[in-house]
Amino acid sequence: MTWRISTGKRAVPAVVLCGFWAHATTEVADRLLADHPLAASGRILLTVAPEGYEPDQIRTAGGAGSAPHIVTVVPADLLLDGLTDDRALRAVGLHRADDDERSIGALVARQIEQADTVVLAGRLEGDDEWETEQLRTLLRRIAPWSGHSSVEDLCLSTAGRLSTAGRTEPVAAVTRGLRGRAPGVHHPPAEYGVVSFVFQARRPFHPGRLHDALDEITEGVLRSRGTFWLAGRPDVVMTWESADSLSIGAHSGWLAAAPDEFRDDVEEERWLAAAVDWDPYYDDRGQHLAFVGIDIDPVGIHRALTRCLLTDAELADGWDSWTGLPDPFARCFRLVATEEKPQ
Repeated sequence: MTWRISTGKRAVPAVVLCGFWAHATTEVADRLLADHPLAASGRILLTVAPEGYEPDQIRTAGGAGSAPHIVTVVPADLLLDGLTDDRALRAVGLHRADDDERSIGALVARQIEQADTVVLAGRLEGDDEWETEQLRTLLRRIAPWSGHSSVEDLCLSTAGRLSTAGRTEPVAAVTRGLRGRAPGVHHPPAEYGVVSFVFQARRPFHPGRLHDALDEITEGVLRSRGTFWLAGRPDVVMTWESADSLSIGAHSGWLAAAPDEFRDDVEEERWLAAAVDWDPYYDDRGQHLAFVGIDIDPVGIHRALTRCLLTDAELADGWDSWTGLPDPFARCFRLVATEEKPQ
């Protein structure tokens, strides 16, 4: 799948419209073809991606040197329903493989996070400007690194936004922190009711206390993501991702535990980020979680997370004692050996 075509000696920029709601992406495509000078004249190759695709999957499918500008289209009246939809993609026939366990909520969140530009399309019932601005704010908090636009502004973008190629290298939002990039923005004072904040700590989580607090931590949260570590698994980078529900998994090893033969395989960006913030005791280990929601309590969630960290007395018992702590997560995730290759 190639997202650039050659016309004579010049390459035609490619724009891919992405989104879970086909009617919305199709309507925006029609508007662009009618109103955008470059799209109407054929100087931009315009493509609509299937509903189940994530932008990073499109980038990977494009091959080396391909850099489409990916626009995720989100209808205003369906955004909140989409983010909180816990149905599996296979239930609606949009799974891409037999082992595709994604939910609709996770897909919608990733389509927003991975876009070069996010477009809020349509209007809310009653044309409520305050609620519309709340949705715009929510989208900016979920994807602060992306461009944000209305359909009208996108159609007026002649020489800039659409004619510029997008990101070439997929960087998952959940692991941005490992590479020194923000997994979210810290803005706990509510703006249009939207709250976003980042939790960081060095000491590990007590696996039992964290497990018992998961419902309290995620209640009302529309999107959370990041990496963390558990006291009983000191060499394993754990990932945290929630939209409609929470998903926790093992990602890789911490750099401090990387065998010499794997060190050259780790991205230089991750080594540089770790070196800047290396701790004499914890090395590159740490908690880095971002949360976004409407009218959520950032202080309450922060306190709940802090209570899950090891206490001073537990820390004093030493690293060897931590592996004996009760670990409810062990029922779902095996302990990953320290020789696992970091990524």
